[in-house]
Amino acid sequence: MKSLTNKRVLLCAPSFFGYEHEISKALQSSGAQVDYIPDRPFTSPFLKAVTRYQRRWVLGYADRQYDKALSSFGRQQYDLILVIQGEALSDRFLTALRASSPNATLVLYMWDSFKNKRQLVGNLTHFDHCLSFDPLDAKQYGMTFRPLFYCPEFVSAVPPPQAYEYDVSFIGTAHSDRYSIVHQLAAALPEGSRTYWYLFLQSTWMFHIQKLGNPSFAGSTSTDFQYSPLARAEVQRVFRASRSVLDIEHPAQTGLTMRTFEALAAGKKLITTNRNILEYDFFDSQNILYIERDQAPAIPTEFSQTPYRPASRALMEKYSLNGWLNDVLK
Repeated sequence: MKSLTNKRVLLCAPSFFGYEHEISKALQSSGAQVDYIPDRPFTSPFLKAVTRYQRRWVLGYADRQYDKALSSFGRQQYDLILVIQGEALSDRFLTALRASSPNATLVLYMWDSFKNKRQLVGNLTHFDHCLSFDPLDAKQYGMTFRPLFYCPEFVSAVPPPQAYEYDVSFIGTAHSDRYSIVHQLAAALPEGSRTYWYLFLQSTWMFHIQKLGNPSFAGSTSTDFQYSPLARAEVQRVFRASRSVLDIEHPAQTGLTMRTFEALAAGKKLITTNRNILEYDFFDSQNILYIERDQAPAIPTEFSQTPYRPASRALMEKYSLNGWLNDVLK
């Protein structure tokens, strides 16, 4: 990664499983002085839901929180402003940022689809460079396409088969049809398969809303879900203890999830519902199995029994956090 020695960086990113801290550490290790603000400056599940569906209702409050944060940092200007998502960044705040740091480069990276974040399309005009993990969004909105990354702690030696604790694991938010797919896959696995399922919801009231309005929750109970985020260390432990990892992208997305690249880093076989993975340069049918999300899954015996084939060093570097930052900050 190129040097950022003595560069003043403002990082705005979601508070999500510690990825914001990993990005900040990578910037600091390259010499940058980093200030961090969350892309939604509140922890309330209710306010987060409001931001998603009625963003304008919270922007005034968010502006005040951001103004306080910038004042507490005490910096006069920034050299680089890196925004990931930026769900609660208003036109007023972005305009003020540009005015206060006229020589700064403003970079936006989207790791969600605009189909899910339609209200953020208007923010594109505030940035010098805009990138997306979603190839269709990149093409439609004139952005640079850049897939996601894995963090260094997911890189590990592939353990011998007898060391695996789980045959298949899944950890993720229970959005869209994820519960149904996990449920179907669990039923399709051979008897005696060892599994680890962690379907996260922000609160029990969110479960009841989904139960009423989401057909894929049919047959589910509140005990099928977890209501507190899994610690990052536990996510890593489960990864290392799994032979295969299940990945289920949001139906509105075409880009690959973070889980995809973490499986690549950890040397784990991947079972995924994302057809687009067939077009990526690291696709290997010995390591990756594509399943249709609307059909009963089948896991071929040869996929389960053949060993993982490690990716090349060049591909590992490309999809590392440093490789991602190099491309984002070009």
